[in-house]
Amino acid sequence: MYYDSVYKNDPDFCGKKPNNLLIKVAKKINKGGNFLDLGCGQGRNSFYMAKQKFYVTAVDYSRVAISQIEEKITKKNLKNIEAICKDIAKFKIEPNKFSVIGIFGTLHFLKKTESLKIIASAQKNIPSGGFIIITSFTANNPPSKRRKSHFKIGELKKLFEAPKFKIHHYLENTFLDSGHVGQLEPHKHGLVGIIAQKV
Repeated sequence: MYYDSVYKNDPDFCGKKPNNLLIKVAKKINKGGNFLDLGCGQGRNSFYMAKQKFYVTAVDYSRVAISQIEEKITKKNLKNIEAICKDIAKFKIEPNKFSVIGIFGTLHFLKKTESLKIIASAQKNIPSGGFIIITSFTANNPPSKRRKSHFKIGELKKLFEAPKFKIHHYLENTFLDSGHVGQLEPHKHGLVGIIAQKV
């Protein structure tokens, strides 16, 4: 797996700062709920939510990433994080368990049918009042062998239209990436982010 070697060479490849959309949601809701981090990578969002007193389920397909998370859990003696090595397309979301479901920067690595199925499962199984947060790439991206799909302009917003969901945040933009492993030269990315609450 590509990211196994990336994570192995850099234990902080994903960084330590949590996603800004997650911070916004964490400030709005009561502590002590359950947070599901689908495609958790090295756990930056999971550890943030654990620190905010949430019970965290962190899921990723990378055995290296999950091992790194487990090492930190043991080192910090954390009791409120469970790390699971599993393909998120095959992970079954328990109904009404999670008050927040985060899917950050991972859906574009899956087939579009798988991405839509995961979103539908999150929508079905999150309780009323719960939040779904998603960040992913739009069509405004350079070609990549690893990215299998993207969202069309406005597509993600339509998936969360009223009356079943209230959208608290939605943004599509393009940003300049200075370069990273696998694509070292500067390039632009089209990004979409959403915070939606089940009514």
